[in-house]
Amino acid sequence: MQVSVLQEHLAKGLDTIARAVANRPSMPILSNVLIATEDGRLKLSATNLELAITARLGAQVDVEGETTVPARLLTDLVKSLPAQQIDLALEGNKLKLHCNGSSWELPTTKASDFPNIPEAEADSGVEVPAATLRTLIDQVVFAAAREDNRPVLMGVLTRFEGSRFSMVAADGYRMAMRYADLERAVGKALSLLIPAITLSEVSRIIRSEDGIVYISVLDGRNQVMFHHNNVDVVSQLIDGKFPDVEQLIPKTASTSTRLEIPDFLSACKRAEIFARDANGTTRFKIATEGEVTVSAQAQAGGSGSERVAAEVVGNAMEIAFNVRYLIDVLNVVETDRILLETNNTNAPGVVRPLQDDGSTDSNFVYIVMPMSVR
Repeated sequence: MQVSVLQEHLAKGLDTIARAVANRPSMPILSNVLIATEDGRLKLSATNLELAITARLGAQVDVEGETTVPARLLTDLVKSLPAQQIDLALEGNKLKLHCNGSSWELPTTKASDFPNIPEAEADSGVEVPAATLRTLIDQVVFAAAREDNRPVLMGVLTRFEGSRFSMVAADGYRMAMRYADLERAVGKALSLLIPAITLSEVSRIIRSEDGIVYISVLDGRNQVMFHHNNVDVVSQLIDGKFPDVEQLIPKTASTSTRLEIPDFLSACKRAEIFARDANGTTRFKIATEGEVTVSAQAQAGGSGSERVAAEVVGNAMEIAFNVRYLIDVLNVVETDRILLETNNTNAPGVVRPLQDDGSTDSNFVYIVMPMSVR
């Protein structure tokens, strides 16, 4: 193998696949990155057996070949090099790297020992605009569970039906649900339980990209594949039935509170300073006079409150939430105002974005369970 590639391209490719490199590999080769030539390009792949990422780079290929090298060693070395051309040459069991008078050798392991990573068929699968996919992921993935005592809650239920696309995540204390329209309807309904960590990676990879992401399920394998431009992400799906969390959405509300996000978010952030060592417990006193008082008390001493202007329709009430759960949703809502719907101190609260005309956005709903306080 003999290849020349620009340092910035190689560094970006290695950064793209980095999260798929195994931290505590069950096999030593899983800490390596596969380097191969393919159709006049350089291909980089990494996998931890649950998640695999492949990136393809423009390069000058003089001699075809493939090998694997320690991912961290290569990544750190490439990032330290100047933004010039890097020449890679496989000689025996060493990968030699030359750049701007600098020469280094990396140990290799045969590519045949590297796990096989499926590749997507070009431009096949469900078509979702990258910007739409990013929005849905970012507005729901934070609500997925981080502990594996209930593995299904560590996934995001992703559904395609006709021209509708939805994602739902829940961790037992909150739930986020987001819908979008597809430009091209699917012929067959599809329901997938995708690990939240996979979707976070997909969002990161397409963060500044446009175009179409193709999502497909590999026949005979419990895997989903995302293909976008020169990157493939392959992930195992989660087995199990996702709970019917949609039934948690209250049908009515005794109190509807309209709030400006910047003011409410700032108050919540200040309350969290005092509430963080008390499981985030923060009280919200909703007054019919048109304000919400946000208050919190630190376990070690100290407390405070802040009044936020609001439009309140319905009954005055007081309810407590984990303020972090409100901060999370306020950070991803794309409008300037929200509607907070409540019923009583023991019923879940509902957050809905408010559009410019004052109507609620029917494509997004967030449920947060209340906290009991003395």
